Amino acid sequence: MTEKQYEEALYALGVKNVTTNRQKNNGTTMFELPLTDNFNTPLTISEHKSGYIRRQMLSKTDRKYHTCYQLNPTYNIPHQSIGQDGKLYKYNGCKARTLIWSRKTRLKKLFLYTIKKLNDGKS
Repeated sequence: MTEKQYEEALYALGVKNVTTNRQKNNGTTMFELPLTDNFNTPLTISEHKSGYIRRQMLSKTDRKYHTCYQLNPTYNIPHQSIGQDGKLYKYNGCKARTLIWSRKTRLKKLFLYTIKKLNDGKS
């Protein structure tokens, strides 16, 4: 599928494009899903030209976006530090996000995420 087809498929699922002019100029597209979270606020997801996909959390008090969750896949990276005892400690417990540079791939991931949420009926 093409970018346009993924966007049309999202619209067919009832998703609305709620991108502001400022977001559009920054290369961000914001979508509102036809579902609500536990606070009865709409589920909003965004894709960014920086390679990130995020789920935005709308505050129930002032109706502004304050928090977001990354939807990009993660992978472990090695980490090392020297402790106060002078010993070198190594571990692979740190996580990093996989950036998705292709807008088509980001839209595909959002499309699949939307289908999953609609089938679950949960946020």
